[in-house]
Amino acid sequence: MANFWNKKDPLATTEDATKPASDDPKPEALELEKVALDNLGAVLRIWGKYAFDLDGLDAKSIRQQLDQWARHILVVAPHPESAETIAAPGETATEVQRDWHGLRSFITYLRHEEQAYVAHQFKGTRQVIGDFVQTLGTILSADQEEQNRIAVIIAHLRITIETNAPLNILSREAMDATHLISQIAQERNQRHQQAFQDLTNRLQDLRSELNAARHEMELDPLTRLYNRRAFDEQLNRVCELHRLSGQPACLLMLDVDHFKAVNDQFGHPVGDLVLKQLASCCLYTFPRKSDFVARYGGEEFAILLQETPLPTAITLGERLLKVMRSLRIAHDQGALSITISIGLAAFDARTSASQWLYSADDALYRAKRDGRDRLEYQPLI
Repeated sequence: MANFWNKKDPLATTEDATKPASDDPKPEALELEKVALDNLGAVLRIWGKYAFDLDGLDAKSIRQQLDQWARHILVVAPHPESAETIAAPGETATEVQRDWHGLRSFITYLRHEEQAYVAHQFKGTRQVIGDFVQTLGTILSADQEEQNRIAVIIAHLRITIETNAPLNILSREAMDATHLISQIAQERNQRHQQAFQDLTNRLQDLRSELNAARHEMELDPLTRLYNRRAFDEQLNRVCELHRLSGQPACLLMLDVDHFKAVNDQFGHPVGDLVLKQLASCCLYTFPRKSDFVARYGGEEFAILLQETPLPTAITLGERLLKVMRSLRIAHDQGALSITISIGLAAFDARTSASQWLYSADDALYRAKRDGRDRLEYQPLI
């Protein structure tokens, strides 16, 4: 089918038709293609911006992969499943092909995982609502059955009255009816108490399950430390609390030295083992209930110390350095030693949570720059 810009004017003369077109449609087509690619890249990045954790796939990883796919579509940069290099200067997008099939497969996989996650959550919620409604329905149906039994007793007593039965018979029937109604009321009360107790127990179990699920969502799957989202929330809480109380607090940011070399030489399973060993050493060095140890991301960890002055935090950080220097991590290929670098910043009530985090991260950068296997701290002004 002809493009709309190639349609001929029906009023054009034969002479005009023989003239070469003055406007080349190619630039306009390339511009349309560029607009389409820009919009597709924007859609992928928006999708990543609002990603959420799935079973076995965290939001940060999804965001990174969608960003890589967006850059692949826009500038033919390597995508998450490719080792290709970016297009050389002068090389066009047609010479280095975009992996449309790979993008389609990734998007299909991601949507399938999102659908499965949401369906699983809805199934659990429907089950809880069903149990709750079933319990209330049992109570209401029991009440209706008892009302029918009471109505039968009252109707029998009314017949006894209307038939002019002797006084002694009428008295006996009334006493029997009173006894039966009282017995029904007691049975109802017992059933209601049991039903409400069962419902209370079910709600308590549900609350425990929800609390456990919430706690699980706050944990890093590999190290079982708190994850980045839990750390961000705790950082804001600690800032607000210590700004009001005036008590000292410290933040440590630490990073495994040459971690990429460990993964490259021994493989990711050994790298994961290193991270788990480091997590155990952190928990051993900072055992207080108020100490908050989290995996910040990759090989980087964060530790919040409440009611802790800077000198004490420095001592604890140096102790962790010493523990890591003496640690030997055994694995299938032998054993290895690692070191870490630590950046430390004391809380300043005049600064925000993000500024506090920046100060600790800046100190960590200086520790890495000045030789690694060391602690640097940001002093209070």
